[in-house]
Amino acid sequence: MIKDTEVAAVPIDGDRYHDPHHARVEADHIWRKSWLLAALESDLQKPKSTVTFDIGHDSIIIARASDGTLHAYHNACTHRGTRLLEEGVSSTPLITCPYHAWCFNLDGRLRGAPDPDSFAEGLPADRLRLKPVQLDTWQGFVFVNMDPDAEPLSDFLGRMVERAAPYPIAKMDLIEDQTVSVECNWKAMIDNFSELYHVDHIHPQHKRFVDCPNATDELFENGHTGLHVPGFVTDSRYPVPDRPTDYQEMQLTALGIDAQEFVGRVAEIPAAITRAKREQSGRNGYDYSALSDEQLTTVFQYNLFPNIILSGSPEGLWMMRSRPHPDDPSQSYLDKWTLQLNPDPALGGGSEHKQTMHAASGNSEIADGRVARDCFGHEAILSGAKSMTETIDQDISLLARVQAGARSSGFDHAWLSDQEIRVAHFHDVLNETYRAAGLLEETKLLP
Repeated sequence: MIKDTEVAAVPIDGDRYHDPHHARVEADHIWRKSWLLAALESDLQKPKSTVTFDIGHDSIIIARASDGTLHAYHNACTHRGTRLLEEGVSSTPLITCPYHAWCFNLDGRLRGAPDPDSFAEGLPADRLRLKPVQLDTWQGFVFVNMDPDAEPLSDFLGRMVERAAPYPIAKMDLIEDQTVSVECNWKAMIDNFSELYHVDHIHPQHKRFVDCPNATDELFENGHTGLHVPGFVTDSRYPVPDRPTDYQEMQLTALGIDAQEFVGRVAEIPAAITRAKREQSGRNGYDYSALSDEQLTTVFQYNLFPNIILSGSPEGLWMMRSRPHPDDPSQSYLDKWTLQLNPDPALGGGSEHKQTMHAASGNSEIADGRVARDCFGHEAILSGAKSMTETIDQDISLLARVQAGARSSGFDHAWLSDQEIRVAHFHDVLNETYRAAGLLEETKLLP
């Protein structure tokens, strides 16, 4: 356990998962005050590119103007508030209101409006520009903050900056873009990805390629947490198998290693993987020079407060984002970007060397030069029509039941184990907001 901060262990009650008052407090004091993941920089490389990001009742436009600068502003016309752009990625030289044709430059400045002489007070361009939003970038991602007085993104991220620095995240390419509507509060999704206590029970496949009992938790300031799970191994709670598991065989094959060499030597696989990556670094298109031996075989996960889950390996990752439903606290959305590092031809890499260490779930349809976004409901996962990978499908299949139980009069508060300390830390930071809003009258520590 690595801790920059202590856990208060305040009881986690069920109201926060369904009470509209809690949702309103979160809208005003979390979503409108926090740094939020809004877009991929790769979607905003060219001038006139725009990305529209929706969070609750708010919508933000990020645009790259003709001079190459990035801008962010509220997606609301300053005439009568009409939403200007639909959610998603697009390209446009100007932003025109679909209702009354007010027109804005990509820096948010009002360009013109029909019948300008009919406005008794005129149309002052500066006063009527789209309301700006703070913007910054990190590791190939665009973040926004609706609070004009918010601390800089780098200060908010804190030690996350150094933790992520060795990984070539900004060089990874998008290979899948999915959004699923889920029958649970957004926090239930974050809770799920903040602990491994459930893994042995609902993710039995994990024992064939990671060792969750020997994972390391990290707690950071501002509600961020980290997790490091030994990979390329089997679960230490079970006997080491005589032959490599199917997952280990796949991992070895991706590096050009014959899995049959490890019959009776399964415990030696992590060391062999490390040697192979070191030997191939700089030759096969992957540069591992900034990574430690442990990082070469460890699955990492960093949760960034309030709603980001970044999980992966040196070759690829999932960047997931839990978002609240605008009207129903018992529903939410999970966005999942699957990113993969493609070999650098300058380092001798080619398609034949491409590793798939963090595979996508299958949808790779290309539309307008970009992987298409695939949106669906949780029913599609339950029926098998859609998949977000086996592990996430298993999680989603249970979260509706978690949500239902939170409303039961038989549930008082969560009773957490040491394996759920990241859940406690996440809610400690939430409790600061709830307490300031009068939703927590006093701090009652668990026994």
